[in-house]
Amino acid sequence: MKEFATTNGSHCTGDGIKLALNIGGGLKDMEYVQVHPTGIVDPREPDNKVKWLAAEALRGEGGIILNNKGQRFVNELGRRDFVSNTMLDRKEGPYRLVLGADAAEQIKWHCGH
Repeated sequence: MKEFATTNGSHCTGDGIKLALNIGGGLKDMEYVQVHPTGIVDPREPDNKVKWLAAEALRGEGGIILNNKGQRFVNELGRRDFVSNTMLDRKEGPYRLVLGADAAEQIKWHCGH
């Protein structure tokens, strides 16, 4: 199973799933667990497994996602599962979400992170 960073709080550890598995329970519909394509990385802790959620509104205001060569490779307005799966399939990370000054001004309430 692929391990991802999370935008959930550090208190979300999957204990309920672990308990169920330990007593013989199974997993169902795990393919519906959402993987969000963008998170804000704290440059002081780049390897921290807990990230700030980079809201879809950033992409909606004109943010673009670039691969490790600085190339745009996906329609950022696609559904989050499409964008996430494209990123996983292409394996061209690290990826960067880039916003122009006008877009950042429109969504400055979120850019303050």
